[in-house]
Amino acid sequence: MNIRQERILELLERTSTLTTLDLARELQVSDQTIRRDLKALAGNGTVEKFHGGVRLCAEAYEAPFAQRLQTHAEAKTAIASACAERVPDGATLFLDNSSTACFLARQLRRRSGLTIITLSLESARILAEAGDANRVIVPGGELRAADMTITGSNAIDYAARFSPDLFVMSVAAVSAQSGCMDFDLFEAEFKARLMPAAGQVILLADAGKFGHSGLIRTCALEHIDVLVCDLEPPAELRAAFAPSTQIVVADSDES
Repeated sequence: MNIRQERILELLERTSTLTTLDLARELQVSDQTIRRDLKALAGNGTVEKFHGGVRLCAEAYEAPFAQRLQTHAEAKTAIASACAERVPDGATLFLDNSSTACFLARQLRRRSGLTIITLSLESARILAEAGDANRVIVPGGELRAADMTITGSNAIDYAARFSPDLFVMSVAAVSAQSGCMDFDLFEAEFKARLMPAAGQVILLADAGKFGHSGLIRTCALEHIDVLVCDLEPPAELRAAFAPSTQIVVADSDES
């Protein structure tokens, strides 16, 4: 999928059905361009077209997180590998519930002696494949089956009791004007709540998220200590980070 097609899926996750005109207006492209994208998405079974609009296919709607695990997989693997190199032995870290965090979990399960707190049962499952090599802590709360995330105020309150060395997160979009953006209120809330307690905040972002916008502002770019990405950010975006922010461009050849 190209970046525009991924954006179409994000919009359909928020709104069950949309018209071609709605999508063209939102993405600022022609109707013809949207129709080509929808034809491609319908061809692989991701969306279903009907008279006057389009919607996610039932299977795609039930498991959007599974789609994100397959999107930009090579870039996310490289980013995860570069991030793992920055995790010191014996560190305590918080992993968010993003698909990129799952790629990082695959790297960290090769390590030992780490303490990892996460709201993602998928990341926890990946880490558990290494047995007791690392300590994995999962707060209690309500399970959101779509992406296997533990949600609720109790989960945030429990996680907020820790002061990890690293807070590792990803977001839906990274913008020079708006900072880090998400589409989910709970995700934006727990990140904003837990980030201040961490010794260092690491943002994992593939280039497909640069310059886009989201629904909710999660944090300003000045709160990011380290950005790990797969491509060099555009000059305007790079300049929007604090001068102290380290920008690490992952080498895909080493992933």
